[in-house]
Amino acid sequence: MLTKIKRQDCLNKFPKFPQREYDKLKDEEVFSYPKIHSLYWLKLQSKSSRGLTKILATELTVLFQTLNIDKLVFLGDTKYPWISKLSAERVDYRPLTNALTYLTENKIGRRFNGAIEVDISELFVFIQHFYIMTRCDASFAYFHFMDKGQNLIGYIHYSGELRIDTLNKKIDKLFLDTIRTTKFQDELREGSNRI
Repeated sequence: MLTKIKRQDCLNKFPKFPQREYDKLKDEEVFSYPKIHSLYWLKLQSKSSRGLTKILATELTVLFQTLNIDKLVFLGDTKYPWISKLSAERVDYRPLTNALTYLTENKIGRRFNGAIEVDISELFVFIQHFYIMTRCDASFAYFHFMDKGQNLIGYIHYSGELRIDTLNKKIDKLFLDTIRTTKFQDELREGSNRI
């Protein structure tokens, strides 16, 4: 099940969500990001984008089920809506059209810029559509997800790579024990921690 949360309500309840705003006076973007314990970049092996979409949804669902996280909250780091004008006008790519239909059927309209709370039972389907939108629309690339306890922050790159930031020592240990039971592999990015 998907539950909409107004943007400000989400930020009040989950203040650790990454945010960025454009400062007109300084002519630059201002970022806010919580202090993290560890940063991991992960990847999955697949021969096709369709295969990657499915395995990403599968492995993320397994990961969070094993971590006993029953809901994730997704929010963009800007005030831009979930469905951009560019995505809404595209009719040339059926997976994107299906992703937009999925959102609209779940009452996520073109102006909605708040958070979406996703129940673990819906995560597999949601991630497939979410990743399609991430791949197809550059403005959609800045959405993060977090557990309701604000223990970790996740981000899915358009390439299919996954960034997980643990925010405390307890979740870091649990995450490391759990991630090793999945098909995720260390991306070995410089500056990131090893699994």
